[in-house]
Amino acid sequence: MFFLDDTGATTEMMGGGEIMGSFASFAILILLFIVMYFVMIRPQRKKDKELKEQMSHLCVGDKVVTIGGLVGFVANIKDNEITISTSAANTLVTFTKSAIQAVYKRDQLNPDGSLKKFEESEKTGFFGKKKEKKTEE
Repeated sequence: MFFLDDTGATTEMMGGGEIMGSFASFAILILLFIVMYFVMIRPQRKKDKELKEQMSHLCVGDKVVTIGGLVGFVANIKDNEITISTSAANTLVTFTKSAIQAVYKRDQLNPDGSLKKFEESEKTGFFGKKKEKKTEE
């Protein structure tokens, strides 16, 4: 009889705790969605926005990389289609603009078509502080 009375009191107390437990699990779920937004969704939207801006300023001679990994220089732009020159034999391939993964402007390229190194990385250290050149006297 003693155990039954004790069990009844425990279940009455758990009624209030059950509401707090469900609220806490709901709050954790909301917090998880907020973290996922800032870790996954927001950076992807930013990257998509930058690519869309690059695509709007695309011009003949820019180097592009397609989703399939094909690299070439823009030869012609029509509405939603881009024709790129892909090799030394000047093979022309036409893609839709949505198939472009990356755009490199002409001023970012060396004369041979490779990317220029970022000069500022040589002048700054790991934390963005300027490196001082040691002069020997």
